[in-house]
Amino acid sequence: MKIQIWRRKNKEKEKYNLYIRYRLSQIKAKVESLKLWEWISPNNISQKEHNLNVKRAYEEILRRKKDDLENNRSKIDFNSKQSDEFEFIFKKYSKIKNYNAVFNFLKKIDYNIEKKKINSINKTYLNQLKYKIENKIKNNNIKGTTSAKYWNNFKSVLIHLNDNGICDYPRVGGITYKKENSKIYTFNSEEIKKLRKSTPEKWKDLKKAFFFSYNTGLKIGKIVKLKWKNLYKTNNDKKTIHYFKINNNNETLTNSLPKNIRKMIGKRKSNNELVFTLPEKQSNRSKIFREWLNKLNINEKKKFNDGVNNYAKNLYDKTKNIYKVASALGHNSINKTKEIYNYMENYDFLENENIIIENLEENINQTKSKSLFKKGNLLSYRIKKNQDT
Repeated sequence: MKIQIWRRKNKEKEKYNLYIRYRLSQIKAKVESLKLWEWISPNNISQKEHNLNVKRAYEEILRRKKDDLENNRSKIDFNSKQSDEFEFIFKKYSKIKNYNAVFNFLKKIDYNIEKKKINSINKTYLNQLKYKIENKIKNNNIKGTTSAKYWNNFKSVLIHLNDNGICDYPRVGGITYKKENSKIYTFNSEEIKKLRKSTPEKWKDLKKAFFFSYNTGLKIGKIVKLKWKNLYKTNNDKKTIHYFKINNNNETLTNSLPKNIRKMIGKRKSNNELVFTLPEKQSNRSKIFREWLNKLNINEKKKFNDGVNNYAKNLYDKTKNIYKVASALGHNSINKTKEIYNYMENYDFLENENIIIENLEENINQTKSKSLFKKGNLLSYRIKKNQDT
């Protein structure tokens, strides 16, 4: 069992409230308030002295607690309910990585959620919370996509709490909102030339990864995991074809590689080595890519994955085939492709098919012959004759 000091920021984010935490395992822990606080960033001598005195106090408390436990003068009951505060339980049992961001989002919707007890998180309250979120989306106070994401994260925590017998899970629906088509950015030819001639100051493989994405439609999330065992080559009619093949949602995602891209990647390494050496964190990759764009005076709103938009547009302009675009991008259906690229249509590819031209010519001939027949004397005669009888 670990005994440690646990710090929680106050709402002004100026101070830490201090707690002592007895941690038996990842999900079994007990927390007690020390009724002490310290400055997060002490600015003067007085604040520094305060923090020093608090440190002496909690170190002595820790020493006594450890001594009492080692000599069996006290025991920690991990089965008893530590707290019935929802915030405490939410953060203690949460398995999501962004639990602080989710809870801060909920606080913006209902500030009193900090004071809520676990038994008050019922269906009535959750529906009220959901209604407030949807109203804020309608009034453009918050984004629908972000709200839906955080709401789903929130529900996943409630399900986990329910699985551990901590609370009931009142089933509530997802956030409903009208999706607006976000602006699709692409890189123009001049910008691509600049990117080809330049290289990021850090993580030079980011350039290789970008042009891999630009030429294959593969997003950064999959590129960072791409290994040499995912790259293949085959000889077809004395021609070498390079391609990649990876698993994507229980399906295989594959596409060919242009020769210049395969050459740019370099010599093959062992199968389990990553093809590109890139920062692990998405935020770091985004930061470096943005710095690279700023250096070249390219619109900083454009992102790494906008290279995929270029690939999709180029493939569609060449083939007019939304089905090929959807397949190359790994979309489950063309509906997803149309949702992103609303200028693409189902049957545009038929413009490239000779059968359509032949059918059009046939229809024109039929129309002409029919119109001549309508104007013929025989037809006029029959109409008059019928009218007379």
